[in-house]
Amino acid sequence: MKRAHILTIACLSALTITQASASITLSASDDNYVYSSSSSTNYQFDAPAITVKTANSSSRIGFMKFDLSSVIGSLDTSQDATLNVTFRGVTNASGGDNATFTFEALSNDSPIRADWSETTVTYSSRPAGTFTDLGTDYNWSYNASDVPHSITFSNIANYIQADNTITFRLSGPKLDNTNNNPSFHSSEATTESFRPTLVLATVPEPAAASILLGLSTLAFVGLRRRR
Repeated sequence: MKRAHILTIACLSALTITQASASITLSASDDNYVYSSSSSTNYQFDAPAITVKTANSSSRIGFMKFDLSSVIGSLDTSQDATLNVTFRGVTNASGGDNATFTFEALSNDSPIRADWSETTVTYSSRPAGTFTDLGTDYNWSYNASDVPHSITFSNIANYIQADNTITFRLSGPKLDNTNNNPSFHSSEATTESFRPTLVLATVPEPAAASILLGLSTLAFVGLRRRR
């Protein structure tokens, strides 16, 4: 009897399904920037750079969108997600120049134009609504280029739109030199590792080995009891 109890405990332990952490990495489905001084112009959506800056009377704002449709059923929205971008550089920079860039996510609470497309977006038709600062700014200093930067954030369910996309907004500070053009690499960057990605946690699947071990133990216990 004692042995049967031991085997039963072993069986239950084996049936405790182990779960390994899992994640999936998505590339941006759309990315571009808009320019307030040319509010009806769609810029180079297939260009390798997303220009982000604020000038005296105008601004350039970057947007990135990720389509989660193919993985929406397996996402673990209780876990953090990570947006990975690469700062491309600043044209016409001078010694001592520096700047801070912010990253925000569009809330799914009454968003406007969340279904934007890189091929048609303009300043006038840019996505709008409540944008939440994700809290991990990029601080650029003179001559830095091709710098990877990661923004890890929580509550991703708050940013998944009705069409299963997430939109991010990239903003920069006012620069003293209006000829400065800071930019981030886009999804068209020649170097693949420079392209923006979004890393999401997925619900881990049961380990097959644990299930098989549990079933085998159950069968063994059954045989012992029949004897």
